[in-house]
Amino acid sequence: MLSNFLKFRNQPVIICGAVTVLVIGLQKLQVLETIELKIYDQMVQLLPDQGPDQRLLIISITEEDLQKWNWPLSSETLDRLFDKLEQYQPRAIGLDIFRDLPVQPGHEKLLQRLQQSDVIIPVCKHADSKSDGIASPQGVEPSQAGFSDLVEDTDGFIRRNLISVNVEKSDKCQSPYSLSWQLATKYLAVGGIQPQLTTEKELKLRDVVFKPLKAHSGGYENADTQGYQILLNYRSHRQIAQQVTLTDILAGKIQPNLVKDRIVLIGSTAPSLKDVFNTPFNSGKADDSGRITGVEIHAQITSEILSTVLNKQPLFWFLPLWGEFLWIGTWSVIGGFLACRIRHPLGLGVGQTISLLVLFAGNFIIFTQAGWLPVIAPALGLILTTNAVLAYSNYASKQEEQKIRGILEKQAEIIAQLRSHQVNAEYNNTNYVSGQPLNNNALLKGRYQITERLGGGGFGKTYLAADTQRPRNPLCVVKQMSPAKRDPEYLKIATRLFNNEASILETLGKHQQIPQLLAFFEQNQEFYLIQEYIEGHTLTKELTPGICCSYDQVINILKEVLQVLVFVHSYGVIHRDIKPDNLIRRKEDDKIVLIDFGGVKQIQPQQQTPENLTIGFGTMNYAPGEQLNGMPRLNSDIYALGIIAIQALTGITPKDFRRHGNTGLIVIANTSPTGEVTLQNWQRIATINDNDELVRVLNKMVSIDFTKRYESVKEILEDLALLNRGMKFPN
Repeated sequence: MLSNFLKFRNQPVIICGAVTVLVIGLQKLQVLETIELKIYDQMVQLLPDQGPDQRLLIISITEEDLQKWNWPLSSETLDRLFDKLEQYQPRAIGLDIFRDLPVQPGHEKLLQRLQQSDVIIPVCKHADSKSDGIASPQGVEPSQAGFSDLVEDTDGFIRRNLISVNVEKSDKCQSPYSLSWQLATKYLAVGGIQPQLTTEKELKLRDVVFKPLKAHSGGYENADTQGYQILLNYRSHRQIAQQVTLTDILAGKIQPNLVKDRIVLIGSTAPSLKDVFNTPFNSGKADDSGRITGVEIHAQITSEILSTVLNKQPLFWFLPLWGEFLWIGTWSVIGGFLACRIRHPLGLGVGQTISLLVLFAGNFIIFTQAGWLPVIAPALGLILTTNAVLAYSNYASKQEEQKIRGILEKQAEIIAQLRSHQVNAEYNNTNYVSGQPLNNNALLKGRYQITERLGGGGFGKTYLAADTQRPRNPLCVVKQMSPAKRDPEYLKIATRLFNNEASILETLGKHQQIPQLLAFFEQNQEFYLIQEYIEGHTLTKELTPGICCSYDQVINILKEVLQVLVFVHSYGVIHRDIKPDNLIRRKEDDKIVLIDFGGVKQIQPQQQTPENLTIGFGTMNYAPGEQLNGMPRLNSDIYALGIIAIQALTGITPKDFRRHGNTGLIVIANTSPTGEVTLQNWQRIATINDNDELVRVLNKMVSIDFTKRYESVKEILEDLALLNRGMKFPN
């Protein structure tokens, strides 16, 4: 039984591990990638807009420019444009217009300028599945050109920055670096910053190392990361840089300071040319708002490189593979913890919701610091683990219930054997009597050393003992019981009874507010139960006669004990001795612990008959009539707890309680100096209004007729929850 108990305790850990492996498997199969990318887009949209980059200027070719200058622009027009710009002394000029073919007039003159200029970067395009590539202008060295290729994810969105590629000899475009990289490095070269390669062959500018994107970085799985890529950190979704039109430049309508020492990018923004791309800014939107033209994306990429080097803007970072496993596993553990700690469906739902909000909010905070961690995978791990642990717990509870029912059937067989041997004894500890007292320092099982006698009665004696085989010799409680008879047949049956009783106590000891059964054994024809020692004081010390506890104190006592009884009753077990002496306020955490399960009774599923009667058991004034008559029910424990609550509220011990002859309600007898006896409802002594809902709850709990009492503990908790919210509930 102990091994089964430990197995049950370990199941949530096993489930967490299994769910983590399952989620990671789904992640590696790219099942979650699409959702992860959409979450990434939403976080990009929530980032603050940094505004235009003052180091950049975009010369946009608009629809009006096309009407005036035609398309494609003639080489003469472009040459005039460059002539104007070079007068204003820009640091670099990026031409996002292909010029692999001549467009007359003025083509030769334009080529000569492009070949000789040290600030103009024309573009080319590498071959891909859609085209054979486009060459750079004739005679321009590969080191003086930049490619315009953009990396699209599988959903067609631009989220990555392609810095360089390996160039094939057969490729029309021979430039190994992107237009944006070429422009940024020209700008930085003025300050003496030159690109370098680290020993790991990683690009470096000043002290910034551009770590290349890997196939599993962030929310990506098996992403195509050929070439040298980093994640694109968009600066602005409104305007990346100030824009002027081609016509304005050629007409000389701009101020020179708009160009001086800036990077100038020239490209089309005219809708008719359809040079637009999907970005995170238009993800999830029905219209085209958020789509960005090619020249603006090149500006975003250029700005990212400059901001990283000059403004200490962090590059995106990601967890290593083992870190992702740990991250997902952590949230799976949180899901398992919630399922283990919160049993109420509403509370569990609230706990899950709060955890998911913390996950998403925490991920966004990390994202603002350039960290991209998976969010869907850990969320799925949390949800699946919570539901799996909950499902297993329900299954295990049913299995334990069936097991205890099996024990009950065994007990019935054993009792029948006892009757057949004419042994006048019955289960529920009446097979045992108190044995010979144990002396201090007596050693049981070579391990448990008696230090003090705690108490004793007709069913056994209890002692405080030190466990000498554990570090620091922790204290435990020893309960000693002796068989009523010593003949072999009786001892055999009594041993079976004892083992069955211990099995039930071991099952109940799973609850944190019930002492754990540590061991049970027979020694010298005496039976011993070893239980966890609870350091603290009993409620008897809190319920001082003549002193009324506060309303809130009593509510808290009720809720704590009721939560324990929910667990006990879920196994069909009646405690049968709920009283202040058996409720200990644990010193460690101030929680109430329910002790002394010597009188536990498994409720019989069949109808009570004279053959099924048990002996009367319980403490007078706390136990209800049906229990003292040998027919206990689950709501017999409810009666006892109600009596304790009224005792706490009134400061009067139950032996002074009376029942009103007409109503059957609990009343208190007061004797005047003249000897006249009057009866008062208990709530008057407690100074509680007769209409207070708590009065109705307690009167229903202590009804002398068990059919009018609450049938289950959960009903009381529901009514107390309504009471806390100031709501009325039906009688």
